[in-house]
Amino acid sequence: MCTNAQAVDAGRLFRYRDERGVMHIGTNLPPGQAQAGYEVLDSRSLKRLNVIPPAPSAEQLARQAVERRTAAVAEAANSRAEQARQRDIAERRNRDRMLLETYADETDLAHLRDMKLESLDLILRTADNTIGHLRRNLAQMDATAQEHIAAGRQPPDSLVQARARTAADLAGQEQAAERTRAEQLAVRARFEADLDRYRRLTGTLKTAGS
Repeated sequence: MCTNAQAVDAGRLFRYRDERGVMHIGTNLPPGQAQAGYEVLDSRSLKRLNVIPPAPSAEQLARQAVERRTAAVAEAANSRAEQARQRDIAERRNRDRMLLETYADETDLAHLRDMKLESLDLILRTADNTIGHLRRNLAQMDATAQEHIAAGRQPPDSLVQARARTAADLAGQEQAAERTRAEQLAVRARFEADLDRYRRLTGTLKTAGS
């Protein structure tokens, strides 16, 4: 009675269910009950003061750990996406500033585009001329080699080596020409995008029907 009186004087009672589901109210918790969860009641009014939930099981702890890791991964991904978005915004603003500072009007932009395209066109014409020359040389070497073979002779090493060098030069020139053509397309696309953006920034973009 002394112990119960002390517990009541302290103002607390414990309400819990045992392993069979039977409800109990008492001044003390039996061993292991704290892990199973309980309620704290006011000893006079029996009003619930606090609820102590059961301790999570090993399975629940593992699931919570997975959920925390998943949430951390998602948060990191969202953070990276936001950083990328902010970089894109900053880069866009910088490009916009450069457009407005570099070109006084659309004609300046078009003039620079035409200059770059003319320069690339000159490079391409030179490459095409070289390619034609190398192809003719290669055809002549092949004809000479065939003459040797028709006469029952092996083509001389000097001819074979010269043909190999010419074929390598031709392949290099053809690759360079393809790169130049690709650069021409890229320049056109880039300047088309720059012109469109410039018009939007300066309010001169013409819409359909305007």
